[in-house]
Amino acid sequence: MLYSPHAVRKARALPHAQRGFTIVELSVAVAIAGVLLVSAIALVQVVLRQTRANDLVSSIPRTITQIDKMYARAADYAGLNTAVAIGFGAFDGAFDIVGPANARVALHRFGYQTLAQAADNFRNVAAPPAPAGGGAAPPADPSAYAVMYAGVPRAACADVVSSASASGVLGLIVVPEATVGTPAFTAANAQLLRLTMFDATATPAPAGVVVKGTTQNSALNVAAMSGANACGTNNDTVTIAMVNWK
Repeated sequence: MLYSPHAVRKARALPHAQRGFTIVELSVAVAIAGVLLVSAIALVQVVLRQTRANDLVSSIPRTITQIDKMYARAADYAGLNTAVAIGFGAFDGAFDIVGPANARVALHRFGYQTLAQAADNFRNVAAPPAPAGGGAAPPADPSAYAVMYAGVPRAACADVVSSASASGVLGLIVVPEATVGTPAFTAANAQLLRLTMFDATATPAPAGVVVKGTTQNSALNVAAMSGANACGTNNDTVTIAMVNWK
């Protein structure tokens, strides 16, 4: 048998094809997925906010019309409050009515309270004085009322205010909220919603801005609405008070 003088060389194994992903590739993929996820969440939040704002906006004319209709034959809005307004259907399907029968609350689509209240002595700083000769003081003058929406997001403020103005609301006041969802106006201080057209010395509320209502048929004051003490606030939410009067 013949043998080759040269050593037999082993065949070189071919390199294996690379399998899987490198750390760099995985990092890039995760980063892209994260960006897409954040973008998707932000888009969903925008869509939800716009949908809720649209629901709130569409409810405004129905709420105001229902209140005006119920008090059309009355001299004023005496007795109007949130419970009464809920009772005669001023807050329709765009609201969630929650709580026990004796303490029902109307929540708008952003999940915070909507209040309705007659505004006593709306045209005067103080209640009418008692007669000099004695006797009972004249009754309060609840000739106006306010529907107050708490917890409206800053991003939805301008849409809600402009839509309310277009729907025929006579007066609009915007107040930034110190605490999200805590009304800047309450049923107890609705009388503070006096407008300058009735009382030049009155202040509607601390830091509140009258954006419509300084004359009987005034237009929306866009500059005031956009200011830092109204829809242009740095606070997360505002309370919007919509005021009508006889």
